[in-house]
Amino acid sequence: MKNIRLSLQKQLLIIFLFIALIPMTITALLLYRTQTKNTLNSEITSQIQVLKLISSNINQKLIYFNNLTASVYYNNAIINCLEKGQSKQLTFYEKKEIQPSINSLMRTDDMILSLSLMTMSGDTLYWNDGYSNVMHINSLDPEFLQKIYAGNGTGILSNPITRTNKRKYPSSNTSIYYGRLLRSPTNYFRPIGILLVEIDIDSFEDTIITSNFNSDSSFLLTTENNTLIWGYQEENLGYHIGDIIPAEILGTSPYSIINNNGKSYYCFNTRINSMEYNCYSFLPFSIIESKTRFIRTLLLLIWIVSFACLILTYFMFTKQFIVPIRRLSIIMQEQDYLHYFPSPDYPVHDEIGNLYNSFQSMSQRTLDLIEQLQEYSKKEAKQQLALLHAQLNPHFLYNTLDSISWMSLNGNVDKIPYIINALSNILRYSIIKENDFVTVNDELSWLKNYMYIQEIRFQYSFTIHYHIKPDMLTYKIPRFILQPFIENSLLHGFSEIHQGGIIILSIFLKDNSIFITIEDNGKGMSELVIHSILHGKSDGIGIANSNAYIKQRFGKSYGIQIISHIMKGTKIIITLPVQK
Repeated sequence: MKNIRLSLQKQLLIIFLFIALIPMTITALLLYRTQTKNTLNSEITSQIQVLKLISSNINQKLIYFNNLTASVYYNNAIINCLEKGQSKQLTFYEKKEIQPSINSLMRTDDMILSLSLMTMSGDTLYWNDGYSNVMHINSLDPEFLQKIYAGNGTGILSNPITRTNKRKYPSSNTSIYYGRLLRSPTNYFRPIGILLVEIDIDSFEDTIITSNFNSDSSFLLTTENNTLIWGYQEENLGYHIGDIIPAEILGTSPYSIINNNGKSYYCFNTRINSMEYNCYSFLPFSIIESKTRFIRTLLLLIWIVSFACLILTYFMFTKQFIVPIRRLSIIMQEQDYLHYFPSPDYPVHDEIGNLYNSFQSMSQRTLDLIEQLQEYSKKEAKQQLALLHAQLNPHFLYNTLDSISWMSLNGNVDKIPYIINALSNILRYSIIKENDFVTVNDELSWLKNYMYIQEIRFQYSFTIHYHIKPDMLTYKIPRFILQPFIENSLLHGFSEIHQGGIIILSIFLKDNSIFITIEDNGKGMSELVIHSILHGKSDGIGIANSNAYIKQRFGKSYGIQIISHIMKGTKIIITLPVQK
């Protein structure tokens, strides 16, 4: 796996993300979750305590009616009347005689709508508010009557009854009956009657008011069969008094989460054991969300401020450190020591400024060393070119003089003046020390004199063709650059050819460079011989020196290339920079 290389700015960004931003975000989320959990636990505890208080208040309400109805035992007229009703029907006058006592007894609470006092023989003594109907023992719900008998003198509440006619208290049209079995205090506590008190259901509302119940919650009071007896904001849940609530809505545990009509609620419940009733409280999820909204907003604000500070710190750090280092890196990459340009001064004198100054000093020292090296290379190249000339001139001069001697001996004296003239032009050209570079035209003039002498020497066994456009004659090339390759073709390429040798010399421009090609149809050479010639390991030392001179003077992209095939010929390609 390759190593991943990240810039300093990206590394800094990763550091900010993993060391600052991500831990800060996780901390904020954990803090928000903890605060939400604490808020929920606090609300759950509060709801359970309030629900228990409501249950206690309802139980106290039942105790209140127990105490209120117990005053019957202190009214001798009522007790005596009920005793008489054990064995006979009461007369109209007997009932009328105790009516004032009943009226005075029940006017103590405005929430009492009516009262029915039934004897064991079936007579009914009553009082009402003028709007309520009076219950008769025969019209009682058998289950409710059975609970009254089973209560053995303890008060029992019935299921709610809804009225459709006008009521004294128009805020409610629902009432509930309180039933109690009455026993004889003087005759062995035998049953002597049943007391029924009709109570306005709104009388239970004070149990909510005094308990600090959450005004956004709903409260339900149900019987054992889940019949809704009384509720507070029960319409928010879609139920009304008298409805039977599904068990999956109420739940069984003290605390549960339920879904009703597409809304989620926390449901709390407790039981009033003395009455066999259940109390339920429904707290909407939105209440908890509203209480945690402030915490969420505060944490979000803190996170935004912290994030802004991190971003500001990141950009300040980038501006003070990353940008100068990146600028210096670009300068280092673009620095061309052959064409040195100084780096800009860093305005702040700190560690980055010292780095700028150190780089500038190092660049200047490097430039000085390169200039010294270039000067040394030029001197060395001139020495190699001088060595090349020294190798060429004596060798060629010897061969030419030998050819003149041979011609004089064989009687060909008519061409000797021309050879001497060509030789004098060649020697004059070779002793000029003004410049190492000459025009293509000058080099061709020298080459033609040279080829004239060689044609005579080799008895016109070869021909040379020039493919050079006139506009190329003004370009400059190194002096004597052509001679080693022409001589190589004559001495080696045509060593086994006595007639028909052809040399083609071409000079042209391509890709902003000068190309010189020298082709012959000689015997060719192998790759091993080519390698030896280019590296000076054979007698082709002039070619090796020329190649070394070109590369050292102009660079490795220039030089000499040899392409050769055995018995097919050789092609020399010389690449030079453009000079005019």
